[in-house]
Amino acid sequence: MREQVIALLDGIDLLHRSALHALADAVGHAKLEQARAAHPAVAWLLEAYAVGVDERAAAEAAVAAVLPYIHSHGGDVEILAVERGVVHVRLQGSCAGCSASAITLREGVEKALEERLPGFVALEVEPDDAPPHPPPGPTLLQIGTRPPG
Repeated sequence: MREQVIALLDGIDLLHRSALHALADAVGHAKLEQARAAHPAVAWLLEAYAVGVDERAAAEAAVAAVLPYIHSHGGDVEILAVERGVVHVRLQGSCAGCSASAITLREGVEKALEERLPGFVALEVEPDDAPPHPPPGPTLLQIGTRPPG
């Protein structure tokens, strides 16, 4: 049941996103900005779906927040494209083939996009041909409380 509800919500989200972007294309930038300024609910809706937002620039700014960490390990993340909230990236340097790259993507890149890219939908990672390898240098472990028992 949960999967069906999520699929339904994703479909509604896609419908709203497509309709709002088509409307923005039809009315033009000037009218879009007038509507945004005229009502806070309209401004919120346009922001939530990234209508009138340079998605690529916003995605690059969001990812820039985690690049120092990634660069410190000899890696990099290249943004290939941003389309209607879906960000396509390629891992480079030591990140390509790294066994810890999934964690870096989920806990670093994806989290930064969720927090800083209006209308973020998903992160798509282009496959690479790099051979699998462990992370470079010492790996820090998350230390938490000891489980009871």
